[in-house]
Amino acid sequence: MEEQEIEEISLNEHIRKRPAMYIGQLNIAGFNHMLEKLFEELLKDCYKDAIFEMEFYPFNRFELKLINIDTAKLFSRIEYLNPQDSLGLAVLIALNSSISIYTDEPTSIILYGKNGKNEITVPVKVIEKSNIIIDYTIDTEIFKEFNLSYEQKNIFLRQFAFLNPALKIISTDKTTEELQRNIFHYPTGIFKQLDFIVSRQLYGKPLLRLDIEKQTNKFSYQIGIGYAYLYVDNATVKSYAGNIETYLGGSLPDGIIAGLIKAIKYSAQKENSAISISKKLVLEDLNLIAAVKGEDFVFHGSTKGKLGMPKIRKEVSEIVFEEMIAYFDSNPAVKEKVLDKFRKWE
Repeated sequence: MEEQEIEEISLNEHIRKRPAMYIGQLNIAGFNHMLEKLFEELLKDCYKDAIFEMEFYPFNRFELKLINIDTAKLFSRIEYLNPQDSLGLAVLIALNSSISIYTDEPTSIILYGKNGKNEITVPVKVIEKSNIIIDYTIDTEIFKEFNLSYEQKNIFLRQFAFLNPALKIISTDKTTEELQRNIFHYPTGIFKQLDFIVSRQLYGKPLLRLDIEKQTNKFSYQIGIGYAYLYVDNATVKSYAGNIETYLGGSLPDGIIAGLIKAIKYSAQKENSAISISKKLVLEDLNLIAAVKGEDFVFHGSTKGKLGMPKIRKEVSEIVFEEMIAYFDSNPAVKEKVLDKFRKWE
């Protein structure tokens, strides 16, 4: 028992002494990373229709209410905290100015503390249907250059909701007298996000619009493709591994584009049409948002900005090729217009 207590204390102290080792930068990016890991862990403990309600208050304080969560699993995470499967929760509990975690019906304190010195009071009897509330104030001695901004946090919350279609996030600003409230819930996930992007562009509706959902042995994919006939202003390509944006691209977008090019070349060969196509030409008119879910992702560099997994590249290339060929067979007029973009006219 003594060894367990020393281990728990050392983890908490280690996080407070070296927070950058756990979340990277001690600013909005690091705070978002902490919330990202926390939300991922909480979703594993939630039932199907999970709801996260966040209320933002002055002085860097927020309340997070968890609805439809398995309280027994969450209690276990808190009681046997470890960085392997509860990193977000461990960091949240360590890097606080004040924190309390409790159930709402009936009210029962699970954990409370200040400045990383916490007490766990897990109740003997678990109330399965009660909601959990986390009342949290950021430790500004650690996050020295960071103030909790409602507008900034909504960017993160919206994107997390896009990537997790079963989750509803309700965000409320109580930092001023002018009450603001936003609900982020997108049952079609990143496909809805792509529709938003396309609707704001000059030519609106794309020539080709294809949504792909595919489950393989190790990974699940969501791929939204919008392809224009004319030049697109501000063409967008976004990719995600889990909830991490791979803003430098890598295996996922490279595989999708390779599959798209392969399908166009194949269709041109069937019609004996001579075309000239390249990744650069395709990207000029391509809007793409793609996400892969799974485990054991491999990234290039410490920033995790680029996915480096040849298996995913190969797998997704074949998926996109097959889906594009089926799409072209069902939409021959669209296929002809796409081929027109690359034909060599004599």
